[in-house]
Amino acid sequence: MEFPFSNTDQNLRQHHDLTIDSTDQIESGAKMYADWASLHDEIQCDRGNQSVLHKFPAAVGREVACSVVKCIAHNLSSAATNDEPSSLEDERDVKWTMEVLCFGLGLPLTEHETINDCVKVYVEWLMSLTQPKPCVPKPVVKDPNPFAQVILHHLLNLFKPRPDCGVDLVKRQALLCHRVLRAIEAVAKESSILTRDTWETLLKFLLAANDSLLSPPTEKDDSGLSSYDISDHLCERVLSVLFGIWLTSCNKCFPSPSLWKTFRNMCIYWRHHEALVVQWHKVNHVLTAHMIRTMYGPNYPQLVILEDDAQMVPAEMNSESITQAWFRFLHIVQNPVDLSCPAVVSNTPRFLQHALTNEALLDPSQHECLLKLPTIFFKAMRGVSIMVNAFLGLPQDLKDNLMSSAAPSTRAAVATPSTPPGQRKSAKPMSVLTSSLTSKVSSRSSQALKVAAPAQVNLPVGKISLETRLPFAPTRPQCNSILHLFGAWLFDAALAGVKLHPSHAAPVSKERRTSSFIESKQQSLSMDLHAYHPLGSDNTYERGRAEACGALCRIFCAHKTKEEILPVYYSRFYLIMYYGLQTEEPEISGEVLTSILFNSCDLLRTDLAGVQILTPYILKALELVLSRTSAEFKMSEQISYIELRKACVHLLLSILCLPLHFKDLEIQDILSTTNVVTKEQPRTFLSLKNRIIDLLRIALTNETDPTNTQMLLGGLMLVVQDLATCEETESMTVQPGQDTSDSDVNPEPRASTSSGDSGPHDNVPTSRQSVPPRDLDTAHGLFGHATSLVCNRLMASWKTDLNTALAAMELLAGLAKVTVTPPNILMCKRTVKWICDFIVFQCSRPAPNHSRDLHTLIVAAFKCVQLWLVDHSSLLYDKECLHYVLEVVELGISGTKSQAKQQEPQSVKAKVEKDAKSVATKNRASDPPRYKGTKDLMPASMRVKDAAEAVLTCIIDQVGAFPPPCGPESLFSLLDERSLLKYAKGSSLPEQGSPFRYFVIDNSIIVGLLEQPLGNVEDPLPTVTALIRGAFGRHAWTMQLRHSPRTSKISSRAHLADPGRPMPVEDAGTHHNVNHRYFPECVDKINKTNADNSIPPLESLTNEKEKEELDKMKVFIESAASFEDDVSLKASMARQTKPYPDPQTECKPPEICHEYQTARLFLSHYGFLSLESLKEPSNRVCSVPPALVMLDSTNTALFSDLESLDFIPSRDNDTLHVFYVKQNQKTAHDILSNVTSYNCVQPQFLEFLHSLGWPVDVRRHAGWTGHVSSSWKISEPDECEEEDYMTGTGGSLYDGKQQALYWADVSSELAIVVPSPETYRLRTTSSSTLESGHSTLNTSSSTGSSPHSSGLPSSGINISASSPNASPQAPHPSPRLSSSLPYGSSTAGDANLLKPKSLPLDGERLSRMERESPGSPPESGGSNSSTGRPRRLGRQPAAMMGPDTKILVVWLERFQDKDSFPTADLLSVTSTGQETAGTAISSSVPKAAEKDVYIIFIHALQNGLFRVHIHEYEKTQTKMTVAIPLVDGMVVSRRTLGTLVRQTAINICRRRRLESEAYQPPHVRRKLKIQDIVNKYKCSFSAAEFYTALFQDVPR
Repeated sequence: MEFPFSNTDQNLRQHHDLTIDSTDQIESGAKMYADWASLHDEIQCDRGNQSVLHKFPAAVGREVACSVVKCIAHNLSSAATNDEPSSLEDERDVKWTMEVLCFGLGLPLTEHETINDCVKVYVEWLMSLTQPKPCVPKPVVKDPNPFAQVILHHLLNLFKPRPDCGVDLVKRQALLCHRVLRAIEAVAKESSILTRDTWETLLKFLLAANDSLLSPPTEKDDSGLSSYDISDHLCERVLSVLFGIWLTSCNKCFPSPSLWKTFRNMCIYWRHHEALVVQWHKVNHVLTAHMIRTMYGPNYPQLVILEDDAQMVPAEMNSESITQAWFRFLHIVQNPVDLSCPAVVSNTPRFLQHALTNEALLDPSQHECLLKLPTIFFKAMRGVSIMVNAFLGLPQDLKDNLMSSAAPSTRAAVATPSTPPGQRKSAKPMSVLTSSLTSKVSSRSSQALKVAAPAQVNLPVGKISLETRLPFAPTRPQCNSILHLFGAWLFDAALAGVKLHPSHAAPVSKERRTSSFIESKQQSLSMDLHAYHPLGSDNTYERGRAEACGALCRIFCAHKTKEEILPVYYSRFYLIMYYGLQTEEPEISGEVLTSILFNSCDLLRTDLAGVQILTPYILKALELVLSRTSAEFKMSEQISYIELRKACVHLLLSILCLPLHFKDLEIQDILSTTNVVTKEQPRTFLSLKNRIIDLLRIALTNETDPTNTQMLLGGLMLVVQDLATCEETESMTVQPGQDTSDSDVNPEPRASTSSGDSGPHDNVPTSRQSVPPRDLDTAHGLFGHATSLVCNRLMASWKTDLNTALAAMELLAGLAKVTVTPPNILMCKRTVKWICDFIVFQCSRPAPNHSRDLHTLIVAAFKCVQLWLVDHSSLLYDKECLHYVLEVVELGISGTKSQAKQQEPQSVKAKVEKDAKSVATKNRASDPPRYKGTKDLMPASMRVKDAAEAVLTCIIDQVGAFPPPCGPESLFSLLDERSLLKYAKGSSLPEQGSPFRYFVIDNSIIVGLLEQPLGNVEDPLPTVTALIRGAFGRHAWTMQLRHSPRTSKISSRAHLADPGRPMPVEDAGTHHNVNHRYFPECVDKINKTNADNSIPPLESLTNEKEKEELDKMKVFIESAASFEDDVSLKASMARQTKPYPDPQTECKPPEICHEYQTARLFLSHYGFLSLESLKEPSNRVCSVPPALVMLDSTNTALFSDLESLDFIPSRDNDTLHVFYVKQNQKTAHDILSNVTSYNCVQPQFLEFLHSLGWPVDVRRHAGWTGHVSSSWKISEPDECEEEDYMTGTGGSLYDGKQQALYWADVSSELAIVVPSPETYRLRTTSSSTLESGHSTLNTSSSTGSSPHSSGLPSSGINISASSPNASPQAPHPSPRLSSSLPYGSSTAGDANLLKPKSLPLDGERLSRMERESPGSPPESGGSNSSTGRPRRLGRQPAAMMGPDTKILVVWLERFQDKDSFPTADLLSVTSTGQETAGTAISSSVPKAAEKDVYIIFIHALQNGLFRVHIHEYEKTQTKMTVAIPLVDGMVVSRRTLGTLVRQTAINICRRRRLESEAYQPPHVRRKLKIQDIVNKYKCSFSAAEFYTALFQDVPR
C-alpha cells in the first residue's frame, strides 16, 4: 500500500521526539494537497442519482415506481424465504429495475411503503459484497462492485431532506437512513472484494450524504422543529459512519489525496454542527492513543478510550496507516480557531443562500444556529487540549462522554466549565495536570467500559484538585514539538475575542491560513485577530480561550532542564499571559484567568527564558484572588475557589525570593516599545517586595483552607529568614521603626475572616484589616508582624486544626532562631505568652475533646516554648514572663494552677469532683495559692506531663547556659566512673570491686558517690564526688565539707592546730573551808511531828541474831571509810609533788581526721537519711521502692546497665543523607561516585553542605554521628590512627568514616552524612556477612569502645570538660562560618580532654553496629584482649524511639531525574543502626514497623535560585501532613536553602515522633531505664540493715 507524501510525517514515527527539524519539511507539509484537485464540485454536480423516470411527470413516475417496487419487494421476500433464485437473470433487467428503485428512493415521505421496499431491496443487493443470497440477481452476485457503485449513487436520494413533512414521517425517513448506514458499515468492514473504485464511490456517497444533511443552516420554526429536521436525527450518526468508514478505508484502501482534500474542504460547510467537532476529536483521540503507544511504548501513560470508540480503528491496521491517518485527520477541519468567528463559519453558499431568501436575516453571521459556536469552539479546544495532555504524558480516561452533542437550552447551560467533570485517583501533589479532562491511571476492564455512563458536558460531576494531578511523563516530547503541532491553534484560540494593544498588533495577511502548519509557518505565527474581532474584546468564547490558555500553560510548565524553545513561541506565550492575566474591567476574563492560574503552578520554577517579565502581572492576579475571601469574577465551575487559591499560593511561593535576589534589576514592560520614551520610573524587582510581603500577610489572614494555610506559613518563614539573613550578610544596621504592636490587641493580624471560632483574641473589627503594616521592609519589623499574625490566627482560628496548629508551632520555632538586629524583645515576650495561652486553652477544653491529637498539640507547644526560652534566655529575667511560663509548666505537670487569675476563662474540670465545678470557681486571684502537697496530680495526659517536665528542667539546666562548655554536641557531663577513678587516690577499677556507692533517690535519680578524694585535692577535708544520673542526663559534682571560708592566707590546717594552754597563776586568793550540809541549819530548830517518827530506827526492828549481823555491817562501813580517807590523803600529797598542769588529766584538742565516710555525710546533710525516706510506701499495690534505695554495687552487671543508661541520649537525634545526581544518572553507583571529586559537583552543592552543619571528626565527637556505633563516644588516644583527611572531594569526606556534618540545639541533634562508594561497599559487605551467619563476636572494650580517654584537667576542684574555643556564654558555631573542625586549634594533648566520656552498648550489639558503621570494616569487631569482663545483655537502649524516618536530600542537576532516582537501591547506605533496635524489645508482640522515607529534591535554577520538590517515597498512613517551612514546589534563595532544609528535616522527624505511639521522649526512656535498674539491683534492707551497711567501708 502506498501513502502519498509519507515522508512528510516521518518525524512523527520517531520514538522520543516529535520535533520538526527543518523549514523545508514544514513547507513540504504545507503543500500536502496543493497539487491535487478537490472533488467537491464533482460530488455536487453528480447526476448518478437521477432515473429515467425523472423525465416523466411526477405522477407517472410515482405510479410506475409504486407498482414495480411493490412487486420486486414481494418477489424478493418470497425468494428469500424459500431460497429461490431471483427472477431478474439478465443484466438489462437489473439495470431497468434499478432505474425504478432510484426514482422510488426519491419519492415523497408519504409514499413511505414504497421507499421502505426500495431500501429493503438495495440493502439485500449490497450485502452481496459480503455474503450473497440466492434471492439476489445473478448479475449482481457475479460482479457486485459496479452495481454497488450505482446503488450508492441511488441511495443518496434517501438522504435528501424533504421540506414540509411531519415529525412522524421524518422519523421514518431517519430509520431508513439508519438501516442503510448499518448495511454500508457492514459492507465496508466485512467485505474483502471491494475495489478502489467502489471505495471511492462509497466515500463520495458518504461525503455527499453528509453535505446534503449538514450544509444548510438549521432553523427552528414556532413548533420547535427544523425545516430540515432530518439533519437533527442523523447528524451524529451520519458523521460517525463517515469517520468510521474513512478509518476503515485507511486500513484497506487508503484514500487518494483528492478525497482527503475534498473531505477537508467539505468539513468547512458543516462546522456549525457540534457533532462534527465531537466526532472529529473522537477519531483524533483514538488515533493519538495508538500513536503514543507506537512511539513511546506501553509504559508511557495511555489515553484510555471508551471501548466503543476504540473499535473505530481496525485491529489489523498497521502503525504506518495509523500515522498517516492521524496526521490527516488532525487537520481535517482545518483551523478550529475559525469556530470563534461567526463571519468565517457562515461564509458558505448555503448560509448566503439562506440570507438572500430570508428577509429577516441581514447578515449570515447572525443566524441563530451560530449561537452554539461558543460551545463548539470550547469542545474543539478541549479536544486539542486532550491531545496535548496525551503527548505530555498525563494519564487520562475519557469516561465522560466528551463528544456529547446535546445542545444546552439556555445561555447559562452553554457556559460549561473549561475543565471536565469527573473524579481522579489520588496522586502526588505539585505535578501539572490538565484542566480539560478527568485523569485516572488505573486500567479498566471491558465490562467497566461498557457500563460507563457518559455525562453531559454542561453537567459537571466533580471538582478537580491540584492534589490529584499527575506528573508529566519523563520521556515526553519537547515543548517545541508539541507547539509545532498545536501551537498555532492554541496561540490564536488563546486570544480569541481579545482586542490587542497597538504595539502588539501585526499586519494582517491577505491570505489566511487554514491549519496549524499546513499553509505557511509565517502565517501560523502571525496574529491577525483584528480580522476576527474588529469591534474589540469579547468574552463570548472565553471558555474555549480558557481551554487553550490552560493547554499552553501546561506545555510551557513541562519545560525540561536546558530545553530550547523557539523565541517566537516565548514571545507569543508571554503576550497571551499578559492578556489573560488582566484583572481590570472590561479586559478581565474570569474563566481565562482561572485556567491560567490553575495551570501555571510551575511556570516560574522551570527555567523559562525571560519568564520573570510576567512577575508584575502574575502578582496583580494573585492579589485579586488571595486578598479576597470569595471570587469577584466568573470562575470555571470545575475549579473550586479553594483550589484556585492553592494554585495561587504555589505561584506566590515561587516569587517570594525574587525581590531580594534580583534587587534593582529592571523588569521590562510588555507594552513598552523601543520607539516610545516613557517618563515613568523603571519597575524593579525590589519595588515588588512590599507588595509581595503584604499579599502574603493578607492571604494568611483570609485563608480558611488548612493546606493553603500551611503553605503560606512556610512562605512566611522563608520571607523572614531571607530578609534577616540578607541584612546580616550585608552587615546592615537597621533602626527599628515604631513598634506597631504595643498592645496585646494587634489591630491588623487579629482580624479573622472565619466566623466559626471565636477566642480571647478574636475581637478586633475587620474594618482595620486593610491597614498595612508600616515597617515590613526590615527584618525587625517583619519578625514582629509575623509572630503577631501567626499567634493571633493560632488563637482565633487554627487552635482546633491539628496540622495547621503544628505548622504554626514549627513556624514559631523557626522564628525563635532568626537573628534580627536589634532584637525585638517585646515581641519575643508576647510570643511566649501567646504560646502559653494556647496551652492553657487546649488544657481547658472539655473532657470529650481531649484526644491524642489534642495532646500532640500541647506537647508541640511546650517544645516551642522550650526553644524560645533557650534562644532568648533574657526572657526569664522578666518576672512576669517567668511567672507565666512556670504557671503553664505547673498546669502541664499537675493539671491545675495553684492560683488562677480571675479573668482567665478556665474550664479545666476536676476529674474526681462529681459536682463538675470548674477550677476557676474555686481559685481566685484573692485566694491564697494551693501548694503542690495539697493538690491531686491530674495532668491532661502523661505525654503532656513529660513535656512540661522537660521544659522545667530546661529552664533550670539549659536556659542561659547553652551551649555548655563542652559544646553543643553534648548536654551530659563528660566524666564517668572510669575517668574519675584514674585520678582518685587508691584507684581501682570496677572489676576489683567498685569504690562507688550507688543510691537511688525517689526512684528517678541514681547517685554514684566516690568517697576517695581526687588527686588534685590538697586539704584534708571531707570530699565526695557524685555522679548523678537522671532522666535528663549525667552530671558530675565534687563537694567538700568546710567550716571556714576558703581563703588564700588561712588554710584548713590553721583552724585545726593546738593553740596551747595559758600558764597557771599562783595567787588564787583566800580559801574558805565550808562544811557542806544536806539541809539548812534551821531544820534542826523545827519540832518533830508524828510523821517524822513514822519510820522507826533500824535497831528497833532487829532481833538478836540480826543485831549481830548489823554490827558486822557497821564495822565494814567504818573500815571502808577509813581506807578511803587514807587514799584521799595520799592522792592529795601526790598532787602537791607533781608539776602543773598534769599531762594525764589535761584536755587536749582531737587529732585531725583523714578518713571520712563522706557518702554518709552527704546523704545526711542533704536530708536523705531520714527514717521516713527508708520506709516502704504505704500503697503496696504500686510496688514503689522507698525514697532512698541502695544498689548492689558488688553485682558487675550493674555497670553494664549503667553503660546502657549512659548510651540513651538526652535529645532526639536525626540523620540527613545527602546525594548528588548528575544529568541522566539512574544507578546507585554512579550517584555515589559523584561526591568523590570536587570537579563532579556544582560549587553551590558544597556551599549548601556547609550551610547544613559544621564538620566534626567522628572519632573525637561526643554527639550523634549518623550511626550508633560511632556516636556518643570517643576513642582512646592510642586508638586514633592519624589519617590525613581527604581533600578535593565533592562531599565524600563527610561519609561518616572520618568526618560528618553536625548541627544541634537544646532539643535535637542532626547528623548530615554524604554517602560515598566506600559506604555502599561496607554496607553491602556487612549485609552479606550478617546473612551468611557467624558466631557472636566477643565484646571489645578497648578498640573504639572505651569512652574514657586521658584525662582530667588538673587545675582546681571544678570537674568539667571545657573547650578552649567555647565558653558558657558563647553560642555554638554557625554553620555558615564554620569551615574547619571545632577543635582544630587545640593541642594534641588537650584535644582528648575536650570530648565526652560515654559508654557503649552491650557487646554483641556493639560488634554488629561497628560492622555496619561507615567508619569500620566488616571484620573490625575484635575481642577484649585487656579485660575478659563479660557484659550483661540488658535492655536495649533504643526501645520506644519511634518510627524509622529516613530523610534524603537529593541535589539534581536535571530536575526531571527525580522520576528515576533509585531510592530503593540507596536506602541500604542510609542505615543508622537504630532501625531494628525496637524490634528486639517488642518481638513477642508482632507489629508493623513504622517506616517513612521523605526525599527533598533540590534543583539549582539558572537564575540562581533553587527549586524544591518534596516526595514521600514510603510513608505510614497518617493524618499529619508534611512539615514546613519547605513546601513542595517552593523556590528558595541561596542564603536560606541550608537553614530551611535543616528545619524541614527536623520538623518532619518531630511530627512523625509526635504521632507515633511507639515513641517516648529521651528523658522518659532514661527514667524507665533507671526504674529497671532499681528493680534489678536494689538492696532490700530494713532501716537497721541500711544504716549498718552505710557505716561499712567500701573497697579502696
